Amino acid sequence: MMTREDMMRELELLPVWQSRAPAPEVPAIKDVSRVLTPQDLELKPDMQVQVEDVFVKDSLVNIEESSDTLTPVPIESPTLSYIASENGEYLFVLPNAAMSAEELQLFQNIGKALRIKTKPAEISSDILASIKDMQAKLLIAMGEAVVQMILQSAEPITHLSGKLHQLHGVTLIATYDLPHLLQNPADKAKVWRDLCMGLQILQDLKVANS
Repeated sequence: MMTREDMMRELELLPVWQSRAPAPEVPAIKDVSRVLTPQDLELKPDMQVQVEDVFVKDSLVNIEESSDTLTPVPIESPTLSYIASENGEYLFVLPNAAMSAEELQLFQNIGKALRIKTKPAEISSDILASIKDMQAKLLIAMGEAVVQMILQSAEPITHLSGKLHQLHGVTLIATYDLPHLLQNPADKAKVWRDLCMGLQILQDLKVANS
């Protein structure tokens, strides 16, 4: 069975960033009244990033519905890529671009950390229709342009990540894309925070359906 330390290594968060104390179990989401602030997410320059302490806490998650009144944000290409997990639970939406070897390795590490296997990437010119057809339980949108287009929002990724959004009744998590993570390794901790929120959502769904 893969341990939490194994998961950290798959995301290349160890041994560079070491946790100072064991992480508590992720609690159930009860209060969604408060939004994460930049202060909640700030990484102090004189502190080690305590990756294993980044988890979903009560009252630190905000669920937002995408608004139909906002003007869509144009992106360079009308098509996007998506990758589904073999178990049908996850659907990753990414920019429509071929992955470099480093990006592919990082994405595979994310899959290993989540303990899922993924199908080959596909391209869609109507990503919203594809999302409806796939009927995944959790959407993970990677990259600012992708997130802005799907949520019809002009907000930057720094404001959209760290929260739970709703799209056609499915929970969507906005996070950083692979090229950004390769250029800014410190933000892997924020992606891990976002993935932990997704794990909690899926766990809650399983409990509710049991």
